[in-house]
Amino acid sequence: MTDLQFNSETAMSVVSNCLVVTIPGEIHDDMLIRIRTDVLEKVQATKVRGLVLDFSTVRALDTFAFNSFTDTAKMASLLGVTNVFVGLQPGVVSALVDLEVEITDIGTALTIEDAFEQLWGIASFQNEPENDIDEDKETIEDDDWEHDSEQE
Repeated sequence: MTDLQFNSETAMSVVSNCLVVTIPGEIHDDMLIRIRTDVLEKVQATKVRGLVLDFSTVRALDTFAFNSFTDTAKMASLLGVTNVFVGLQPGVVSALVDLEVEITDIGTALTIEDAFEQLWGIASFQNEPENDIDEDKETIEDDDWEHDSEQE
């Protein structure tokens, strides 16, 4: 896990090729632009494949703020990142539905662990190149290795 330092009030960490952003409980309009800028800069700098926006500390969210976060997620998506919103509280969800906020194309999960499971189930995460793959498709069994080293 890598903690990232920046000037906003939002905590960000890179975990398993995902940028995890904990949204502060108190959100002000000027924070939304800073959060968006910081998220997009960190996505570009770290080349992560997933973005988890953690709303678990948020108790109230208006349509302007929610739309700002969905726009940020769309922007990150244009950078090749898959997004998941995590920890939306029942009161927040109820208010968003009552306000008829558009919620399509947003992955959601109850916990960060659930979000990671969703992201790891996506093909782009499964197709990550591994450093230890033998390109010649040859394997050396332990017995062969011992036999070869005895002959030398």
